[in-house]
Amino acid sequence: MFLKVLDKQKKIINKKDSLIVGVSGGPDSMGLLHFLISIKDKYDLKINVAHVNHHTRDNENIYEENLIKSYCENQSIPIFIANFKYSNQHNFHEEARNFRLDFFLKLANKLNSNKIALAHHQDDQIETILFKILRGNHLSGYVGMKESFNINEEISLIRPLLDVTKQEILAYCKEKNVPYAIDSSNFKNKYTRNRIRNQIVPIFKELQPDFNSKIIQFQEQLKEASDFIELNTIKLIQEMIILIEKDRIILDLNKLKKVHIALLRNILFYVMDELSKNKFELTYEKIKNLINIINNDKPNVTFNLGKNYYCLKEYEKLIFQFGKDDCKGYSIEIDEFKEYLLPDGMKISVKKVLEKAKITNKSMNLCYNSTILPLIIRTKQEGDYIKTKIGKKKINRIFIDEKIPVSLRRTWPLLVDGEGNILWVIGIQKSNFTELVCDREYLSIEVLN
Repeated sequence: MFLKVLDKQKKIINKKDSLIVGVSGGPDSMGLLHFLISIKDKYDLKINVAHVNHHTRDNENIYEENLIKSYCENQSIPIFIANFKYSNQHNFHEEARNFRLDFFLKLANKLNSNKIALAHHQDDQIETILFKILRGNHLSGYVGMKESFNINEEISLIRPLLDVTKQEILAYCKEKNVPYAIDSSNFKNKYTRNRIRNQIVPIFKELQPDFNSKIIQFQEQLKEASDFIELNTIKLIQEMIILIEKDRIILDLNKLKKVHIALLRNILFYVMDELSKNKFELTYEKIKNLINIINNDKPNVTFNLGKNYYCLKEYEKLIFQFGKDDCKGYSIEIDEFKEYLLPDGMKISVKKVLEKAKITNKSMNLCYNSTILPLIIRTKQEGDYIKTKIGKKKINRIFIDEKIPVSLRRTWPLLVDGEGNILWVIGIQKSNFTELVCDREYLSIEVLN
């Protein structure tokens, strides 16, 4: 154990590091604490211990807390204790894990510590990999726990014992007379992870005595592949992104279609991690659905990802967003010559002029005296059509021909006269009503943005 940890700590522990050491009272964390104290002076380390009392085993919890307090007092190591109370609203282990990490992080910020050290070991890693295979995950998930990673710019999380087996830790504690407590709940098979540890792994070890090293070889090869894909994802993602906003990320669909499926999966994970700040994880099935959406011929698709996250396919764009667009219709009467700000952000200018202004796709002229007032700017209604030189054309058909995304069609402004005739699908197509000859005053209507 000594040689493995000494070799590893040179990579993840540096001189003058300030460490928050998560200690439960078991042999793993007590062994780690003892080892870090043994190199404390050599590496000029600052060590603070963090312990969470989960209040699940009454006397055992009290014993563990007192054991750690006594050990830290004898070693002149500061200790900080937090009390976890289960809310009964979420998965116990997930809620407890989040509580611990939050406590460790707050403590690290308070004490200006740059690293949080946890005592996960090789057997924990194997259990994690088997657990994720059993439940289903993505490639980087199957890799298991990382030896170290940055939580933020100032603080990283490290696992110095990740190459060390449970038996090696127990042998170290015995050799060094390290006191520790035994968590009796670890022997109960109520939880899946305990069943993997107590029932599944022993069967594998009967079949393959060198089971640990075989799984670690598998994990190392997965990690190499995962790292390669991650590196190329980071390079590619910048080419794919059209726009990033707080609650929305827009990708170039044509470019996505050209990407190898292994990279495509990772890009989709990356986008959702970025959008949700790592609070939402795409399942394998949802990734399959997204890949199908990307590659099929349907130009407009909305896919509910869950937890108020959505993916929208709109012609040549793939949009990931939090929350659904509020697509309420509107109707605004043009009762003054002024500028109008529409609910979708479009700004319209309405003027009365003596000379016909130059006509563009963003402007139009109407004969003031022959136009049936009041003019209305409103959104599409069922059965809407516009009169053209060759007949009638449904507004929805115009939107399809112009490849207007479904999400925009619901709020696209139409200019309508007092009798309900649609004069202009604003910015797209005008009706033949607008071609009337006029020798007096004109209404000039223009899109300003």
